[in-house]
Amino acid sequence: MTSQPYENTGSSNRPFWLRAEILVLFMPAAAKLILHILTHRGYGIFGDELYYLACSDHLDWGYVDHPPLSILLLHMTRALFGDSVLSIRWLPGLAGAATVLLTGLIARRMGAGLFAQLLAEVCVLVAPVYLAINHYFSMNAFDILAWAAASYILILIIEGGKPTLWLWMGLVVGIGFENKISILFLCFGVAVGFLLTKERRLLLNLWLLFGALIAVLLILPNILWQISHGWPTLEWMANARSKKMVSMSPAAYLTEQIVLLGPLSVLVWGTGLVCLFFHPVLKKYRLFGWCYLALFALFILEAGKPYYLAPIYPVLYAGGAIVIERLLRPNGARVVAVTLLLAFGALAAPLGLPVLPVETYISYSSALGIHPASGERAAEGKVPSFFANMFGWDKLEAVVDSVYHSLPKDEQSKCGIFCQNYMQAGAIDFYGRRDHLPHAMCGHNSYWTWGMGGCSGEIVIVLGSKAEDLKKYYKDVTQCAVFHDEYKQPMHNNVPIFVVRKPKQPLGSLWPGVRFYI
Repeated sequence: MTSQPYENTGSSNRPFWLRAEILVLFMPAAAKLILHILTHRGYGIFGDELYYLACSDHLDWGYVDHPPLSILLLHMTRALFGDSVLSIRWLPGLAGAATVLLTGLIARRMGAGLFAQLLAEVCVLVAPVYLAINHYFSMNAFDILAWAAASYILILIIEGGKPTLWLWMGLVVGIGFENKISILFLCFGVAVGFLLTKERRLLLNLWLLFGALIAVLLILPNILWQISHGWPTLEWMANARSKKMVSMSPAAYLTEQIVLLGPLSVLVWGTGLVCLFFHPVLKKYRLFGWCYLALFALFILEAGKPYYLAPIYPVLYAGGAIVIERLLRPNGARVVAVTLLLAFGALAAPLGLPVLPVETYISYSSALGIHPASGERAAEGKVPSFFANMFGWDKLEAVVDSVYHSLPKDEQSKCGIFCQNYMQAGAIDFYGRRDHLPHAMCGHNSYWTWGMGGCSGEIVIVLGSKAEDLKKYYKDVTQCAVFHDEYKQPMHNNVPIFVVRKPKQPLGSLWPGVRFYI
């Protein structure tokens, strides 16, 4: 199989960094990083980011809803560069740039020439789902990178690389798991692909067992944490499936893939998926086709969110780009293809990246008739939940601060703040430091494991809930304010803020009952 991966460009006398093969690989990656740096502020800090910031103040070997690696990286970033939005978000942008670069390397390794490498990289560069994921801090940005790295190593193994590559595979899977357990989905899909193709022969290798041992050793600290805490992540996953996720039909799920990746790029990844099964130039990589179908079916059955499939597309882009390169021989046609992809990418970019004023975005998305689905049951507001959760958290803290500082000094000294979810609590902890607010208490996910922070419960500011419910536990219940932001989701909007006094029973006796993992 050859597709001129090292085309003679007449640039052999140029400096290394100006050679065409280097520029093709690195320029889209650099563009990705620069784009995210220039747009890093967006609409504001994302609600999940506030929770991860709180997690980074409580370093541990695990958390209810994610492993520890990304939180350690965030902790280190904050220690080195502070708490600016750019400080928080530059690592996801860098991970996105590395993913673009790895996509080009995957394509090159599969036999792509310069055009196919560029085409595959541009597809990743402009996809709305990657723009969204690499815009803010979460483990998802590093998860996509881990999948791409694992895919690259698998391609090397398929091509007859040294058996010791299984050790690197184990290293990537182990590190990937400590970032996000969804790397196990890739392992499942790849296992299906191996079993359904002749590449299953590659599994009969002692180095594979050594690689698996490395992965297990890296995973072990989090597993021990899970055991010591009663396997909270399993409870969280079960609750998410039964109470939070939305089941989709295969057609609806496929439609969301087209929306998330951009309407034009389906011609590339769709070509890649089909040709992994039927084109002779890609037949040795067929296991990735089976991997995709297995994961697609799994996420339909388990009500996985549409973006869960996002990490597998770099390989499909690479395969599709190789076939398209063979079809588009004239340079003019290739230039048109990349130009169209960039143009459609620019049109779709506001769906994943908060670059438009919010009212302009609302009009723009309505004109396009495109409204990305969240994959969750919670009702949407004026903007999709991804953008809605970037609004209002600093305003919420300001309202709580006004209530707190309206209390007499003696009550402030013993007042606690109880929140209904980790986004509210993260906002109080992050923005409240400047106003010297007490740390938030919350029963949601890892916040519950951090306890009451020494609060006696004698006087508490409560965000959310209902007066009649609070009166079951406190004799004195006063509503002092209501938080409202027109762009937030209904579930996070119009939040009543109470001050409760004179508890009917100790807060410690109530604490086990406020826990919820979802």
